[in-house]
Amino acid sequence: MTEPISSKTPNERLSPRSDAPIYDVAIVGAGPAGSASASYFARAGWRVVVVDRMTFPRDKPCAEYLSPAAEPLLRELGVLDAIEAGHPARLHGFRIYAPNGSVFQGDFAETLDSHGKPYFETGLAVPRLRLDALLVNTAHAAGAEVREGWRLAQVSRNKANGIWTLTPVGKREPIHARLLIAADGSHSTVARRLGLHRPGALRKIALVAHMRGIANLSEYGEMHVAGRRYVGIAPLEPATSGDLCNVAMVVDEQRDGRKLAGRPQEFLLDALDSFPGLRGRLTNVTVARKTLTISRLNTRTTRLSSEGLLLVGDAAGYYDPFTGEGIYRGLRSAQLAFSVGRAALEANNLSAPLLAHYDRLCRHEFRGKRAIEMIIQSAVQVPPLMNQIARQLRRREWMADTVVAVTGDFQPTSKVLRPGYLLRLVF
Repeated sequence: MTEPISSKTPNERLSPRSDAPIYDVAIVGAGPAGSASASYFARAGWRVVVVDRMTFPRDKPCAEYLSPAAEPLLRELGVLDAIEAGHPARLHGFRIYAPNGSVFQGDFAETLDSHGKPYFETGLAVPRLRLDALLVNTAHAAGAEVREGWRLAQVSRNKANGIWTLTPVGKREPIHARLLIAADGSHSTVARRLGLHRPGALRKIALVAHMRGIANLSEYGEMHVAGRRYVGIAPLEPATSGDLCNVAMVVDEQRDGRKLAGRPQEFLLDALDSFPGLRGRLTNVTVARKTLTISRLNTRTTRLSSEGLLLVGDAAGYYDPFTGEGIYRGLRSAQLAFSVGRAALEANNLSAPLLAHYDRLCRHEFRGKRAIEMIIQSAVQVPPLMNQIARQLRRREWMADTVVAVTGDFQPTSKVLRPGYLLRLVF
């Protein structure tokens, strides 16, 4: 049994071995949610360690689109200037292509605040190879200890004193901490080991590549729906600099899993031709980065917190990537976790009832978006319904701007979930 938590300052607390510290916060996963969490806690003076099985920089299957509301969070974390120095693409909105080829467009800048000014004019498209490395470096500069290439073997908690022990694969020393944050993605090892993850109903596979040569790209992102599949295209360079783009396709695992097994890149290139809005635009396509895949996209959690534990980012559950808010949700959930975790650490009370406030904050913040994701997923599965919605949004531009603003995270979901709005989508 390890000794009880002492009354010493955070940097003086020691485990039974005098050379093995007890950290205030241990974070598993150094993606946007984990690195942002590490920066927040380290800047507040807590002793933080963040581990990840990968080494950075590294690629990751992701649509690489950041909704407009992510920008102030990136500024707060201190990485926005570095991102802008890399000349990222700025997206002015989205064009959505229905199965019958019809298209509607929503513009971020068309949503005005009470002073008649746009809330946001653009979103961002940034490769995860660059974004995640910047966030990891920022966490390290803030004072967090970063351990890369660190694989978790076991996780346990001493009920007598509340200390977590993370045991790595290999001969490395275990990590001890008061507060554990799981930020290790939709396939979270921590959440699964602790029995908090449940498989979701959707069985989806995402295929993601970088491509050049798609004709007629613009300063708008694109979403194409056809054959119960959908593909997102996000330019990664300003139009004046080049045509590199992220291409992310989501397919049904039961229907397409065998077809793409062992040949994801060939499958992706072949399947792009099935989208009416891409026909005639693919003649000169080349693959700039090989296709990455991820399966079992849909996961849910029984709860987002427990004794001494918080789940952030995709580890807190993931439904569907159509609305592309994953990075924003990771950054925002890190902010919420910090507000609750800091108060718990200061009170030296990491009990489940106190940390359950994080669950309530997340439900309030994200429940509406989950409802919208489910509505969109239903429409994707019924092509005539998707065609009708596209027809209505093409006729009523203000409705298209509203749905893009809501999925861009800077308008409340109530703007779309109102009965009047939903009825106008189909009548």
